[in-house]
Formats: sequence, structure tokens, C-alpha cells
Amino acid sequence: MEEKGPQVQSPTDSENGSSDVYVDPVKERRMMRKFDLFAVCAMGVLYMMSNLDRSNLGNANVAGLPEELGLVGNQFGTATTLLYATYVPFEGPVAVLLKVIGPKPLMSISALCWAAASLGMAFVQDHRGLYACRLLIGLFEAGLIPCINVYIGWIYKKSERGQRSSWIFAFSAFSSAFGGILAYGLTQIHTAHFSGWRWLFAVEAAMTMVAVPLFWLVFPKSPTTAWFLTDEEKKMMQLRYDADPTWGVSEEFSMAECLKAFVDPKWYAFFAYQFSVDISLYGLTTFMPTIVSGLGYKSVQANLMTVPIYICALIFFMVIAYFSDRTGYRGPFLAGSLLFLIVGYALLISVENLKVRFFACFIAALGIYPTTGLSLMWLQDNVSKHYKRATMVGFTLCLGNTAGVAVGQIFTTESSPRYITGLSIAMGLACFAFVDVLVLMAGFTWVNRKRAAKLRAAELAGTPIEPNPDLGDYDVHFRYSL
Repeated sequence: MEEKGPQVQSPTDSENGSSDVYVDPVKERRMMRKFDLFAVCAMGVLYMMSNLDRSNLGNANVAGLPEELGLVGNQFGTATTLLYATYVPFEGPVAVLLKVIGPKPLMSISALCWAAASLGMAFVQDHRGLYACRLLIGLFEAGLIPCINVYIGWIYKKSERGQRSSWIFAFSAFSSAFGGILAYGLTQIHTAHFSGWRWLFAVEAAMTMVAVPLFWLVFPKSPTTAWFLTDEEKKMMQLRYDADPTWGVSEEFSMAECLKAFVDPKWYAFFAYQFSVDISLYGLTTFMPTIVSGLGYKSVQANLMTVPIYICALIFFMVIAYFSDRTGYRGPFLAGSLLFLIVGYALLISVENLKVRFFACFIAALGIYPTTGLSLMWLQDNVSKHYKRATMVGFTLCLGNTAGVAVGQIFTTESSPRYITGLSIAMGLACFAFVDVLVLMAGFTWVNRKRAAKLRAAELAGTPIEPNPDLGDYDVHFRYSL
């Protein structure tokens, strides 16, 4: 690591501008590519498996599970909902404890436990066993998503986070696409005592169990002591943190810092937004096979036909995240993605033509991942210090994911396969989220201008205001990202 030398140097970005510490940009990019490979990809694999183990219930729904278990009324919708009854309450605390316990053991143990519960799904005999397994899966999966999002904010700078978030969601989109293909194949297996949908649960749970020891081997214990970094790169990583005290990497646990999240007005806007878009995320990813089956495809074909939908959604999010990082803007890209959701819903609800409705599935899917993934990066961009940021992210996910509880009640068995009521509610909430984004952008712009005017006035008066990192994002030098 060189602070000065013949090579081209670039300043290490701080959350409030540039610092006086210089790092070789070529070496820095090479170092972060190692984190991309051994940290982001490792988390992405677990995220992919969690999505498979959580959403395969939708694939099983069109492969004979309700008939074999004798489900009646809205028992399937209840099973969908129950996962979130245990999933939601633990997300906030887990995000806060990430740094205390360590991301490596926390995510590894969580994955192993939910895989065991998912394996149990292959052996359930009635709705009671189904309910119990779903509750356990939700309990153990609760630790993953907050850990991933807080970890990205812990490792990467603002200009690096959007693309990494898209890569994580790429694994989610891949799981949805791959899950359709896998479900198509596995649900064709029928033995004397083991139906295709049971093979689906058993094989996907076994895949997670195989992934856990591999994750343990490659994932770094801490950012500055990662096994794959050279001594020079470890110093470089530490310099990135030293250059920006608002990152809060060396911050000790403080309940007072955590509680600051709950008196910050922007947190309420973010979690209201997150709830609104999570209705779409969980509704579409869980019930897409059933929606597609309503377009005239048989149950196994319906699983297969969801594959191109998720592939298009994945590519779109990757492009959106790239330009979001390059431009430094989040809000406009979120607003644009929400418009795709709204248009897609409008077509699905109002149009009878099957081809147009299939096209509408593609349009709506384009908005799923950017609206849910990029928003969390926008939140992290605008919160200073680790524990306040972790608390806001964790409890935004916690309250936002209560949408998972609602989804099973608004996308009911009686309303399938078109789910007019569920899609109408989801469209209304997408409209609310669109307004929420505009309000946040306007608020951030107003505060930035007010702070800039205060700094200028202080300079003109000959009493310049020094940065105060202890104030976090309430420091007059902190600039909100739009």
C-alpha cells in the first residue's frame, strides 16, 4: 500500500467527501474483488438457498401438496404466513448483534438449522406438520438477510454498495429461475411413498447442508484480518476505515446509539416504504407459478415458464444498480422501478388477453428486485456510524417483512389464479412507495441545502464549523445521498 508514489493515486472516498488518505485505486479494486468472491458470493449462495427453501412452497402448491396433505380453505395461505411469524421479530436484534457475535458463525449456524427444518418439510403428513416446519424455517432464516445487508454496509463504500446488493439479489433471481427448473424436474419423481413435491423439499434442503461447510471455509472472520488479504491489503483496508470515522467500524456496542434510530424521522419513511414493496416481493415470488398456471399452462409447465421472467428481472437489476453506483443516485432509479411494478399490476388486473397478461408478468417482475434491494443501500448511504445503521437496517427489515404475514392473507386460495384482490392491494402500496421516494428525495435535498447554507454563513463570519463525527448523520458536514 502506497500513500504516494509514481503510480496513479486516488483519494479514498469518505461519506462526507474526500479524505487526505491516498490509496492506489488499482490495488484497492483488486482487494475488493477478493471480498466480492469470498464474501459476497459466499453470502449470495446462502441467500440463494434460503430463497429456494422459503419459496419452494409455491412450487409444491402446483405439484400436489395441498391434495396429498388434505389442505382445506386457506390453510396453504396460513402456511405461507406462518414463516413470517417467526422470521420478522428476530431480524432487528440479529442485525444489531452481527458485530458482537460475528457474521461467520451467525450465518453458518442459521443456515444449518433452517436446512434441517426444510428437510422436515419432506416428511410432513398434515397441515400441523407443515405449520411447524414453516415456523422453524422462519426462525432460523431471520438471521441471514439483515446480516447480508449490514455486512455490505460494513465492507463497502457508498459508490460500491449498489452493485454488490444487485449481485446478492442476482442470486435470489437465479434461485427463482433455477428453482423453477429444479422444481420442474424434481416434481416429476414419484415413488411408492415419496411424491415429487417431497423430493423437492428433500433435495433442496440437502443442497443447503452441503453449502454450509463450504461457506465456513471461505468466508472471512473479519474485514481487516481476512485470510485472503496480503499484509499490504490488510493495511489498505484499515486505511479505508481510518479515512472515514462516520463508518463506525471501531465503534463499541452502545444501546444509546441503537436507540437513536427510532427517533430519526427518515427511518419511519424507509420502513413504510419497505413494507409496501415487500408485499410485491413476497407476493410475486411465492405466487408467480400459480399466476402463470392461470394463463393456460399445466402445473409443471407453470414452474418452467417462470424462468425467463426471473432472468429478465435479474438483468434489469444489475443494469440499474450499475448506473446507480456510477451516478451516486438511488431515488430516481427506485421511482422508475416502481413504475414498472405499477404498470405490470395494472395490466394483470385489467386485461383478459392471456398473452398480454404473460407480458405483464415480465413488466411487474422488473420492479421486484431494484425496489427491495437498492432501497436498503439508500438507507445505509444516509445513516452514519455502525450501530445506528445496523439498527435502522435490521428494524426496517423487521417491520417491512411483516408484509410476508399479510401476503398469505391477501393472495388467498379462493382468489387464485388471478389474485385480483392481492394484486390490487400490491399496486396501491407500490403507488404509496412511489410517493414515499419522492418525499424522501425532497427532504434530503432540503436538508442538504440548509446545511450548505449554514456552513457558508459560518465561513463568511470567520467561524468555520469543524466536522463532528460523534453527531453521525446529524453532523452539519454530512450530506444525504439522493
